[in-house]
Amino acid sequence: MKTLAVTLKKMLRILTGFFILILIQFLSEKIIHLAGLNFPSTILGMIIFALLLNFKIIPVKLVKDICTIFISILPVLFVPLFVGVTVYYNLIKEDLAAILTVIVLTTFITMVLTAIFTDKMMEWTGKKNVR
Repeated sequence: MKTLAVTLKKMLRILTGFFILILIQFLSEKIIHLAGLNFPSTILGMIIFALLLNFKIIPVKLVKDICTIFISILPVLFVPLFVGVTVYYNLIKEDLAAILTVIVLTTFITMVLTAIFTDKMMEWTGKKNVR
């Protein structure tokens, strides 16, 4: 009986977390649409989500289970990408050097900016020198 209660509680946390993520995505899409911005709503959604977690408006325990599930199925989400690569292989082949250059440069820039952002966030939250 206790196992059933624990299972139901976990399922409720998963559904609640899923609802929270869907709501954040919906709100970010509405904000982008209403503001008339040319910006990916998924990025805005991640920023909103990070801020809500950082300021403890959303408790981590509510979204931890669903995020763990999403991370575990993440490789499956790349299947459409690989199918697209095979479908458009001839187009990609023509500009492969430029595409690879852009991928390498943007990956490097993203890594550097992420490191700087993380460092600043750790300074801001006071967690930089915690061991």
